[in-house]
Amino acid sequence: MPPSDTTAPLDIPAMRAAARALLADDARLPLEEDELETLTLQLRGHLMPALPVVEALADELPEDDPPRACANVAVMRARTRMSLAPGRTLPARVAYAQRLARSVSALCDHYENLSGGHPVVLDPQLVSLLGLWNHCLGCETCMATDEHGVNANLCCPAADALYEDYRRAPRHVDLTAVGGGGRP
Repeated sequence: MPPSDTTAPLDIPAMRAAARALLADDARLPLEEDELETLTLQLRGHLMPALPVVEALADELPEDDPPRACANVAVMRARTRMSLAPGRTLPARVAYAQRLARSVSALCDHYENLSGGHPVVLDPQLVSLLGLWNHCLGCETCMATDEHGVNANLCCPAADALYEDYRRAPRHVDLTAVGGGGRP
């Protein structure tokens, strides 16, 4: 099958390189503010597509299979780390980015172990949802809060367009028909 917008193999070498920038013994720390912010966003960008892929691969295994349990723990840990705020000081932001890097590294390991290195085909609706989620998490308008700390529900044209893409995305891709997904 030729590559399409629903084929989303994880770029394992790029993911591992981003994680190594913060975790290697010879990593240059502390980073400059802009460099750290860019690397943190890059790590988050690697985690977002990896989470559903690794989770789907793990779900193909029997419920009592240890690799399934380990992969699910890594997915839950990565989601928790992504939900936390990075902190206000430079050391706190570096530590946050390093935790994200550890999750990226762990998900790379689980992806390779569970998929045998074969690309995994994602549901187009999931790809659209990830795009919307990625935008909203980084958008000041989408994340704006009122004086009580509740989301202000401000109008964001970019989020509206991404939501329409998500709403129009085809549902229920038969992964066996396209030869993708899961273990060979």
